[in-house]
Amino acid sequence: MRSRRDEMPLSVIQVIGNSVIGGAERHLLDLVQGLGRSGAEVEVICPRPGPLTQHLAKLGVPVQCIEMVYPWPGDEYVLDSKAVQALAVVFGEKRPDVVHSHLYPAHLHASLAAQEVGIPAIVHTAHTIIVRPGDVLLSHTTAARTIAVSQAAARQLEEAGVPPERIEVIYNGVGPEHFEDESEEIERTRAALNLGPGPTIGTVARLSREKGIDILLRAMQRVVPSFPGVTVLVTGDGPQAAELHQLADELGLHETVRFLSARTDIRVLNRLLDAFVLPSREEACPMALLEAMAAGRAAVATRVGGTPEVVTDPIEGWLVPPDDPEALAQGLLLLLENPTRRAEMGTAAQRKVARQFTLDRMVHETLSFYQRLLGDAPRPP
Repeated sequence: MRSRRDEMPLSVIQVIGNSVIGGAERHLLDLVQGLGRSGAEVEVICPRPGPLTQHLAKLGVPVQCIEMVYPWPGDEYVLDSKAVQALAVVFGEKRPDVVHSHLYPAHLHASLAAQEVGIPAIVHTAHTIIVRPGDVLLSHTTAARTIAVSQAAARQLEEAGVPPERIEVIYNGVGPEHFEDESEEIERTRAALNLGPGPTIGTVARLSREKGIDILLRAMQRVVPSFPGVTVLVTGDGPQAAELHQLADELGLHETVRFLSARTDIRVLNRLLDAFVLPSREEACPMALLEAMAAGRAAVATRVGGTPEVVTDPIEGWLVPPDDPEALAQGLLLLLENPTRRAEMGTAAQRKVARQFTLDRMVHETLSFYQRLLGDAPRPP
């Protein structure tokens, strides 16, 4: 007898532990749309209303809110039984084939709820290289499987105690829009930002310590004397925003650095750049870097986490040590002083992303992973 799973479209509930839009959230948006194009029925659960829920609503994706994020000192989170039960009620009513969580608070609650209800495939994507005790515990107490977005993230999980057979490496991917060069829109944005004739450097990041924007500011203090007309575009919001604004002023960079807050036109902003910079202290598989590379931008990035799996030094850009303003400045100066080499690196970067880091590849591999898990799961009568 054919089962519902044979006859009905694949049903997936994505659960994410944030409602703003950063790298993990852009990944989710891309995945949701890609799965939808493949014929899957996809719904999303967020902790609360915010930019992400608004974007999902515009896309016509069913979304609801269940609060599940309860921070605890030491970068930990509290397990809330009411959130687990609320999620279990939804999963029990919807009976999806797959529950897929993103970010630790969602994993903590959704994986337990899915296990309680008996969801056939339970998946979590590890978007960072931070592994908490709860990640390891859930890998042993539930059927959850973890997607690591880089080999570096997979190694961290395995070294912490997650069984290797429960880890699948699927790299992030970017959509075709990031490869497109829409000249009119680019020139409109250039005019709106009133960019001068000097070079433009940019980064896209959450304004928090792990992203190393303070190191970028200190590096720029060393770059400006050689390129006094340089402009730095810092796109993103976060808890360090006020502190970083103050640091830029203290370093005399108020005319050099533009803080743009969060924006939805990243693909256009990347086309305005002469070079992209990623000064992070930790990364798993940086979406912002992939998007800039897809736009043909050479990068200076820190040699952390999965970043060396994205950028090969010195083919697509330069890799420098983290927390080293001098090394970061030297990398930026090398790019700015050598436009021919910079263009060659940008071309190589774009080709690499087109070859290895596309959205279609990421969606296909994720869908295949779901189907593999469902093939191993007990089938209903």
